[in-house]
Amino acid sequence: MGGPNPNLFGIDQIQQFQQSAAGQLGMQLGQEALKQGQAVVNQNINRFVNIPKLKYYFNVSNSYVLNKLRVLVFSFRQKSWTRLVVRGENSGPAGPIEGFKPPREDLNAPDLYIPIMAFVTYVLMVGITLNTRKKFEPEVLGMTSSTALLIIAFEVLAFKLCCYLLSVATDVPFFDLIAYCGYKFVPVLICLILNLVVPIPAIVYTVLAYLIISYSFFTLRSVKYLVLPESSSTTTLVASQRQQRIYLLFLFVGIQALTSFFLFYF
Repeated sequence: MGGPNPNLFGIDQIQQFQQSAAGQLGMQLGQEALKQGQAVVNQNINRFVNIPKLKYYFNVSNSYVLNKLRVLVFSFRQKSWTRLVVRGENSGPAGPIEGFKPPREDLNAPDLYIPIMAFVTYVLMVGITLNTRKKFEPEVLGMTSSTALLIIAFEVLAFKLCCYLLSVATDVPFFDLIAYCGYKFVPVLICLILNLVVPIPAIVYTVLAYLIISYSFFTLRSVKYLVLPESSSTTTLVASQRQQRIYLLFLFVGIQALTSFFLFYF
């Protein structure tokens, strides 16, 4: 018996069409359409998400990650909270500020690497914790992740709205707020792991209380530059404006503490 007839599947017709002038023209048109489609996608992505700016928050190193985790856990030992700035090459030390140095070069710079890694690990740890209690269901992972993301979105949007109502002149970056809100997954994750290793409520909740206080102090000192201008800044505030912004700052920190406890208890 002979092998299968290629014509049965139309292979010869496909090859003949590819080798013909019409086939070559069709392939060229298809490649051009694909290139145009990719260009449109890239333009739309850049319209809504500033990719070069987003890369700034992932410019981290191993030493930065370790030191940042240390600051989150032992924030009271951190002495300097001032972010390092970038100035023009020929402007000198007193020249105009062009931006901030990336996390790799500045420990006080916010990043998105730690919050995202902590968020993913948090969702997995919730599943592991429920599995040890024989209560795990696949739907729990989706509900946990969606709830956590909604909390972050609410905190960021509420803070931006309050900044608008209080006429905060500083342009508060969304990614900065997402980073500071996302750091809460670190203390919650630590306590989830501790709860598996040492399931003693008194120890777990004592450590949780300390980590939330440490994270709250970290958030207070880190977000301060977004709300209250430094004394060297040209922006001046009257007493009532400064008091309102201090209330906003402490309200934001208080919400972070409450949502951190909720995420652990949830």
